[in-house]
Order: sequence, then C-alpha cells, then structure tokens
Amino acid sequence: MTDAEDNLADFDNVDLIEGAVEDVLPDLEGPFDAAVVDPPRTGMTPEALDALAAHTPRTLVYVSCDPATLARDAGRLARHGYTLVETQPVDMFPQTFHIESVSHFVRAHL
Repeated sequence: MTDAEDNLADFDNVDLIEGAVEDVLPDLEGPFDAAVVDPPRTGMTPEALDALAAHTPRTLVYVSCDPATLARDAGRLARHGYTLVETQPVDMFPQTFHIESVSHFVRAHL
C-alpha cells in the first residue's frame, strides 16, 4: 500500500487515480468537484488541458515549477471559464532561482 492509499483509506468519497493526464482522462467520467495537477516543467499539453477542462472540475489546483508555462496554461484555463483565485509561491530550493507555485482556479457557472 502506498502512503496516498493509506492516507485515503478512511475516505469513501475519494478516488486516487495516478497516471499521465492524457492517458487517464479519456477513461474517466465527469464532472469532477476538484482536480489537482502537477505537470512537468513544460506545462500541460493543449490536449490534456482541454480534456481536463471538458470534465468541468469546479476547483482546480495547479502546481507549477515554471512561471512561464503556468501563465500560458492559466490563459488556456481562462478561455475554458476558469478564474485564477490565488497563487502561492513555495521556495522548495533555497538559494536557487527555482520556485514552485500552487495556484487555485475556480470555474464560473456557465
């Protein structure tokens, strides 16, 4: 059992699904209440981001290690009806230029 499975064992309303977004999303049925994504430095592919947005999670948490790809993907999310609520930078690598950020997006009722 993984740590995630162990930590979620008491929650019947949470499903842990791991894998590449572009591999996992086509087999899932939405809509979702929330989604957490942590893409590579290159950000999400347009196809993965569009597929995620099509499942209409009301809340989206986007973990990013590159401000440029976060900005690009935030623009794409805005075109899908999402609004950036806040971004919290996290300095996980002190004394380097690397900075992580955790961004909270919400979807407007369309």
